[in-house]
Amino acid sequence: MAATPMTTLIDLVNAEAGRLADYLRGMKTESWSQDSACQGWKIGDVVAHLSIAASTWAGSLTRAAAGDSEPTQGQSYLGAGVRGSEIIADAATAHFQEKGSQLLSEFTQGYEELQQIMSSLKPEDWDKPCFHRRGKMPLHQFVALRVQELAVHGWDIRAGLDSSAAISEEALPQMVTMVPRWLRTAFVPALDLPTPARFHFDVTGASKVAEDVLVNGQDYEVQPAGTVRADATFRCDTSNYILLIFGRIGVEAGVSSGRLEIEGSQERASEFTSWFKGF
Repeated sequence: MAATPMTTLIDLVNAEAGRLADYLRGMKTESWSQDSACQGWKIGDVVAHLSIAASTWAGSLTRAAAGDSEPTQGQSYLGAGVRGSEIIADAATAHFQEKGSQLLSEFTQGYEELQQIMSSLKPEDWDKPCFHRRGKMPLHQFVALRVQELAVHGWDIRAGLDSSAAISEEALPQMVTMVPRWLRTAFVPALDLPTPARFHFDVTGASKVAEDVLVNGQDYEVQPAGTVRADATFRCDTSNYILLIFGRIGVEAGVSSGRLEIEGSQERASEFTSWFKGF
């Protein structure tokens, strides 16, 4: 059967989950309690979060395919400007403490069940609305978010043990397509910082990016790279671009580790991570 956008995306979710499960099987027992690269989270907390999500995602997909995109009991939409990170962190920590050594088998089983549900989806399901706490979205976008979660949190886990870790190569093209949505979610308007501020991105590697992000204070726009001088230019590969955009590396740490090169003012470059706040 020929690959379609639907089957390709589902295959990517399955591949990311499988790669992470293999990595977790090879970890030492004590590594589960070490700090991850997600600030304030142990590695076990991150795995617990991903494991919980496999179950909730499966339920949401099943209901969406059946025509139900409303929140179930215990679910609700986030208010404007609410990030919800603390609630998720508390739930993940509690789940890790409860499951302990059983967490790996739960993670594996959860993603096997999610795989079965995704494989049952039909082309006509792909654009059906699906519940998400930040608002209803097409089912295909909901599936794509699982790639984002597995790729970024998979890096959080690996980077807690290996400072040279990168986002998996296979996930990078999909992750780049998700940057516009993330910027909309992460933008913090009306900061007491100089505007307009133009940030240029020169990204090489698996998925090249050449564009400017122009912040006007209350809003921003993404423009094709042009001749207008930027306040700061970021040069990096695709993996480090994703890590910067998704709030996993700051400018100072990125430069000192060699992950980022900055042309222009490093101080102005650091303002980007204030305007677009990772969580």
